[in-house]
This record gives sequence, C-alpha cells and structure tokens, in this order.
Amino acid sequence: MSTPNPATTDRTAFLSLPALVRAHALEGGPRTAFVFRDFPRSGGGNAVDTELGYADLDRRARSVAAALRRRVGPGDRVAVLCPHTAGYVTAFLGCLYAGVIAVPLHAPEPFRGPERVHSVLEDCDPSLILTTGRTLAATRTMLKDTRFADLPLCEVEDLAVGDEDHDGEPPRDPDATAYLQYTSGSTGSPAGVRVSHGNLVAACGQLATHFPEARTVVSWVPFFHDMGLVFGLAAPLAAGHRSVQLSPMAFVQDPLRWLRAIGDHAAEWTVTPNFGLEHCLGRHPDDAPDVDLSSLGALSVAGEPVRSTTLDRFAAEYAPAGLRRSALAPCYGLAEATLAVTATPLGEGPTTVSVDRGALAEGEVVPVTSDPAGPDAIRLVSCGTPKQGVEVRIVGPDGARVESGAHVGRVWTRGPNNADGYWRNPERSAERFRDVDGLRWLDTGDLGFVHAGSLFVVGRSDDVLVIRGRNHYPDDIEATVRRVVPGTAAVFTTDDEAGPRVVVVLEPRDAGPTDGAHAIAKAVRDAVQRGHGLSIHALLPVRRGTIPRTTSGKVQRGRCRERYLQGRFGDPL
Repeated sequence: MSTPNPATTDRTAFLSLPALVRAHALEGGPRTAFVFRDFPRSGGGNAVDTELGYADLDRRARSVAAALRRRVGPGDRVAVLCPHTAGYVTAFLGCLYAGVIAVPLHAPEPFRGPERVHSVLEDCDPSLILTTGRTLAATRTMLKDTRFADLPLCEVEDLAVGDEDHDGEPPRDPDATAYLQYTSGSTGSPAGVRVSHGNLVAACGQLATHFPEARTVVSWVPFFHDMGLVFGLAAPLAAGHRSVQLSPMAFVQDPLRWLRAIGDHAAEWTVTPNFGLEHCLGRHPDDAPDVDLSSLGALSVAGEPVRSTTLDRFAAEYAPAGLRRSALAPCYGLAEATLAVTATPLGEGPTTVSVDRGALAEGEVVPVTSDPAGPDAIRLVSCGTPKQGVEVRIVGPDGARVESGAHVGRVWTRGPNNADGYWRNPERSAERFRDVDGLRWLDTGDLGFVHAGSLFVVGRSDDVLVIRGRNHYPDDIEATVRRVVPGTAAVFTTDDEAGPRVVVVLEPRDAGPTDGAHAIAKAVRDAVQRGHGLSIHALLPVRRGTIPRTTSGKVQRGRCRERYLQGRFGDPL
C-alpha cells in the first residue's frame, strides 16, 4: 500500500516549490542554484559557466510574479516559450509564485516546427506568453497567422527587475494546479496533464530520498520535457542543491560536453534517455582524457525503453573514465505521474531477466535460464522498484489484478505524485485515471510484469502488433532489426484484405553503399522471419532524422504509420 503524502494531508504545513526556494534563499550565504554552461558558436574554445544564486533567483521570480499578477488572474494559463537558460527557470518559478498555471513549452528553434506549440496553445488557451528578448521576434513570427498573434508577449528579463518586495505569498493549496505538462503524443491531439503543487513537491521528495547524498546534478534534457523540468529544475531547487545545465543542442552537437560537465563539477547524479547513452558511444575516453565520471553515483536512464545492449556498451566504453557500472540506474515514469514511478535502487546497477519470446507473445512470463542469450529469449531490463509512497499493480483486460510475475498486464500505479487528470479533457481523464475500491489509480497504458519485486515494461498497449492471434512487441522486433543494421527502426502494421501487414522503417546509423541495400534488406527480412515468424510487407530505409520521435526520444510509431500511408517515406525495398 502507498503511504499518504504529508504535503497534502496538512495544508497549513504545505510548502510549495516557491516556498522552498524562498527558504533556501533566506538561509544566507552565496548558495548556487544553477550553473548554465555555454559554448562558443564557432564550436571551438572553452565552455563558459554562468551562476545563478538562490537569493537572486528568488528575487527575480517574485518580481515576475508581481508583474504577472498585474496582468492576469489566478488560474490563468501562462505559456513559457523561453530557451534553455536562466530565463526559463525564472519564468516557470515566477508563474508558480503568482498562482497562475504555467505551460512549459520551447522557444522557436530552426530545427523544430511550430505545429506542436500551436496545438498546445489551442488546447490551454493562455492569457499571456513569457519569452526572452533573444527570442521575442522569433516568437512573434511563430504566432503569425494564428489566433494568438495578438496575445501579450512579455520578456522575462524586463519583468524580473524591481517589485521584489511585493506582498504576495507562495501558493498554499497543494491541490491547486501548478502547471500543465503536455505529453509527447500526436501534435494533433495534445494532452495537458494537470500537475498540482502537491504532486510536484511529492515528486521532488521522492527523487531526494532516492539519492540523499547528491548535492550537484547535471542535465541537458529540455525544461519543457517532464524529465528535464522535474529532475533538472524542480528537484534540485526543492532540495537546495546545485543544478548544472547545458542546452539540448550543445549536447547533440557534442555529447562529451555532458560528460565533461559531470567531471568538471564533480556531479553525483545525472539523467538521460537511452538515446543519450547511444549518442555517446564510439567516443572512447582515450580520445577524451578530460572525461572523469568517478564522482557519479547515479546515472538514471529513463524516458524511453532502456536497452541492455546500450547499457553494456556504455558501461564498458566509459569504465576507463571512472564510470562504475553500479551507477547505471534504469527507471520508469511518465508525465501523468510527475516523472518517476520506479527506479533502480542506488548502487545496485542494472539487472536483466531473459524470458521466452513465444510465451511472452501469449502474455506469459517464462524465465529462460538454459540459454538466456539464445534466439528464443528476450533480455529485458528491470526498471527498478516503486518510489516512496508509490504502489504498482499489474492488471488484466478486465481490470482485475493478475498473478505477480507470471503474466503480462497493464501497468497501473498510484501515489502522491500522480496527477488527477488532463486539462479540459474528461473523456481521456476517465480512460486513464480509474477509481477502484475508493482508490485512485493511473492506467499508464504500458504493458509489463513484476519479477522479484522489480517492474519490467515490455511495450505500449497501443503499439502491440496482433497477427494471427499472437501478440508481437515492436520493441522486440526493432531490436532484431538493429542487430542487423545498427540505427533506429520503427515497426508497425497496416491492414488490407489479407489482414495486418508488417512495415519496417529503418534509419541506419551509417549510410552504407547503395549497391548493398537489397542485400541488407534481405538480411533484415530473414532475421525477422527467423526470430519472430513474421514476413515484412514493406521495408523503407530513410536518412537520419526522418523517423519522428517524442521529446524524450521515443519512436512515434503512429506518426510513422501515417507518413507511410501518405507515401512520405518513398518507395520500399
């Protein structure tokens, strides 16, 4: 059973995130809240670190809050379209301080289209947009020809000066909505998770208890994503720790910048999706002697399926840089749970279990011990055990609890970190948030099982391929494809008169010779036929960056299917 959340049972004692930041600011001393690491645009030269202290951050946030209170009312939505800078932190915290509902989004970027921002704005209907002077013109351009073109735009730098002595108090109602966390689904149907002040404080407390010795964290994950917002921004602030930030683009350009920042600041904790580890592979520390990971006590890996082969390769490649395999900590969470549900216990390191592929297709969990790496086995990574106050349950199609460790079912969870629904979307809220026997459960939409007390996730229920009455998990088939051609793969089905047809979109890591394309296609088809008993109807190699992903790196199979049906991937092999 989950334990009650002290933050929500006693309203008089509740301390919101702004109140916690204010307390840290009043403790005195030059305490650093954030370090923002910038790099010369030319690509050369040394990194430049800029610090932001707790006292200065609190003053700026209260000034922003005072300005917001003059412009909008309590409960109004304020969209945050700032770059990954101190302005984002000030804007978000100022919204929470003012009692308005923040909507974390991203600033206009050349490589990111405006469609998602437009659809979110349509859904949340904000009264005001916060941006920075650097991105003001680009934001106006983004909103041109939309109904939000005349929406008030405010530069957070202008609001963050003066008015620091206003009489406003931090929010005291733990059930009030603090912000809307929009999930990374289809851009046509955004879903804004209502995260309360109590949910956020509970989530921050859960992270703090997971690694109580951490004092410095490093992150490159964008603030508009739940992982970047909670782990990189909110949790360090709530605990009074230091957060070292580099922009997502700086990481993409050179992932060793992330690893160097860990060593430069002797950070104890960092976080990344699985693809972040993949992006670092092939850059051996011998070529980067200034990478030092010896201080790292926990490297949390979450946000998308965690692959055992990636963990193995990353641990081996960066062991010479001081990385301990025991620091790798696969986790599981989602926006509806304000980030974390389960996590690998500190110092335990990643654990895996091999299960029979055929039995798993029938929904049964049968561990394989005789040949765990054989072709009939699937090696799954543990996502760890439930966080403090969290309960996880595996249920069948009828909502009844299934036998622990024996069957695959839908993953349900409950705890003080769970949101209560989606913004102005009662139908979707009713589908995902269930009241059972007087308890409020979140149906995550993921399929998994519990083995030896740990959660194992096998895939999304919406993505499962049902062919000839058997379940096939796209993650498993995509892993088979990647063993033949390293890179990214998306597997889905289309329907015709003959039934479901398997389609594979393949994004090779390295562009090989075109005269070998048909031989590679045959090798992929043969591997999928041998390993899964499936025939590939269409195989489409595409250039890197073509397969649509969520902000956390998850392959968007539904959008891949739409693009395929529209003929936007070209001719198959």
